[in-house]
Amino acid sequence: MKLFRPSLYFGLLSVLGLLFSCVSPDSSKEILPEYALYLLNEDGSNTFFLKESLQDTGKSLEIDVPSKEFTREYIQKKGIFYHFKERNDYFIRYQLDANNQMVATDSILFKDGYLENYLWKNDTDTLLLFTVEKKTTAHARMYVVDTKNFTLLREEPLPFPSSIVDFNLLSIGVVDFVDDKLWIAYCYSKFLTADDYTTSDTMYYATLDFSSLEVLNLQKDTRSSYPGGINTVQSYSARNEQGDFYFMSCPGVALGNNLTKPTAIFRKKKGMHEVDTSYMLDISSIIHNHAYGFWYIGDQKAIIRSEQRNLYTDFSNHHLTFQFEYYLVDLSTKKLEKINIPLDKGTRKENVLVQGNDVYFAIDSEGNKHEIWRYAIDNGQVERISSVSNSASYILRLGFLK
Repeated sequence: MKLFRPSLYFGLLSVLGLLFSCVSPDSSKEILPEYALYLLNEDGSNTFFLKESLQDTGKSLEIDVPSKEFTREYIQKKGIFYHFKERNDYFIRYQLDANNQMVATDSILFKDGYLENYLWKNDTDTLLLFTVEKKTTAHARMYVVDTKNFTLLREEPLPFPSSIVDFNLLSIGVVDFVDDKLWIAYCYSKFLTADDYTTSDTMYYATLDFSSLEVLNLQKDTRSSYPGGINTVQSYSARNEQGDFYFMSCPGVALGNNLTKPTAIFRKKKGMHEVDTSYMLDISSIIHNHAYGFWYIGDQKAIIRSEQRNLYTDFSNHHLTFQFEYYLVDLSTKKLEKINIPLDKGTRKENVLVQGNDVYFAIDSEGNKHEIWRYAIDNGQVERISSVSNSASYILRLGFLK
């Protein structure tokens, strides 16, 4: 839900405009970037750090982001970037041109809203987008976009209640699509004071017919709270090789703020439209902390990113504290193993990239170090492989462009 986004701790980010600018157009032609790191810098500006390789070998190019069109909350697929500009409700398509400048190539006007979640339908060019209205954050809508022709195919409200008792703030947390059925995990929150909120003790899982949006089944789950989160900021779900769907709840201070509930991983088995109530991986009971972010790496293994409650004071310094640890999670045995890389800062980041037998982490560690670390899945070996601009404060995102 937009009102609770921990991205607010960054302030109003300086964001990407219709054109990137670079120092030398000629030199920009010489690099064929395969990776893009999105940075928030010490002076409040944003830049893209384009790299041919995640190692220090190969060329790189840092591109200024001078205007206010593009935030860190974007969708990227095969080198094309999509962004919902909430200031005027346009959904915009961008891509890098031959000079490694980014240009806006088309746009679609949406209704007033905050983008909560997205899903590529069956891994095609069809993109499903889910918003909640800005005024009350109590009503949700679905948009269906053909990204190949960049046309709006469909737009309609989702049939969810605007509130449950006095919890009147709706959050769309996780979305899945199987056999022409739409599955959505959502929850409700409320303000306690002008500066504080909490989330109810119930997660809701709705199965909808995709054609009619009729609710075919509604499941309630009180084992945790706040399923998933805004996945344009951070990943919270994935499907394994057998077709089982896993997702994580995030009731910690940075999202659900219902600290009595555990961060946990849940499972929806292949062919099922209800969550398997016999499965729950209680992360908080193992590491005695909450976590945010879930990245599946294959063979029933995943990465999570956890806070350390003893290192931060409250939400005001949550993002500033070098506290975040990364764990390898075995979804079958329910065992966790800490990965030996430096403590990270920044409450929520999309900074984990899986490629083949390696996992890459973009880490902001003490000593103003902004580095890429590689973790070998086969043997657990870790190594620092490259560094990023010293002017950065946070590496907000790490992505593969191809």
